[in-house]
Amino acid sequence: MNFDQDSCKVAQQVDWVPSSIQVRILEGVAAGFSSGRLSRELYLSSKTIDYHVRVMSDKLQAPNRVALVSRAFVLQILRTDVWPPRTARETVD
Repeated sequence: MNFDQDSCKVAQQVDWVPSSIQVRILEGVAAGFSSGRLSRELYLSSKTIDYHVRVMSDKLQAPNRVALVSRAFVLQILRTDVWPPRTARETVD
């Protein structure tokens, strides 16, 4: 497997603060919840959940949900000392 070193360097330099809804979605994705389950729990449509996942994936240059969660842990957006996953940072709102 060949890793793109440039994308790893860029992802480590991300200065992004998630919104409160993005935090809840990211925590749910990290816990393994589907868009359907998150939409029911957060009272949002599954398309809205997918939109926020896509926006976060673009910010962190993650090609899929697994990579999104992995990069969120590496960048210390998600805490590694608790389960279910919780964010380690403040939100913008």
